[in-house]
Amino acid sequence: MCQCNTFKTNKKIHLEFIISAFTCLIAFSCANPLQPVDSEEAQLVKAELKGRSFRQFDPSRDAKKRKGVILDFFSGVGLWAQYAEGNTALSEWEILAADYTVEKSGSEYRIYFEAPRSVQILPTQCDNCIGTSGLSISIRDLFDKEKMRFKLNIENADFPRPFPIFESWTKFNEDEYFE
Repeated sequence: MCQCNTFKTNKKIHLEFIISAFTCLIAFSCANPLQPVDSEEAQLVKAELKGRSFRQFDPSRDAKKRKGVILDFFSGVGLWAQYAEGNTALSEWEILAADYTVEKSGSEYRIYFEAPRSVQILPTQCDNCIGTSGLSISIRDLFDKEKMRFKLNIENADFPRPFPIFESWTKFNEDEYFE
């Protein structure tokens, strides 16, 4: 009878250990699910985005007070942002980089600006006066035009208006250019 209780106690300890180890494994994998892509996949992502531009306004383009964002991939990557009231832009700036790195997790690609530079246009013009650390762009379902969604990841609380904006998955409208 004593051996039976010891066996049950040991079995319970082993089960608790396995559950704890499994929980730690899940927590660790969820804490950092993004992984760098190989150069071939990075080139596929860049080829898919090259020459494209996406824009979105919150709450809408015609709202009295609105926030606007444009993501462009003409020469690397660019993020343009504006806060406007009526016909007057009160804050406008952009962050540009000639290149970017790519990470992936599931259907999400995350883009990180390489050697970014910033330009503030309004309220006062200045170069590289906006900190760019903690900025990335997430793209879900990149290769499906109908399902593609964006999310802006900003860990820097000092970003000027219009941020925070589009921190959840949002469909951006793609600009169409005709040659």
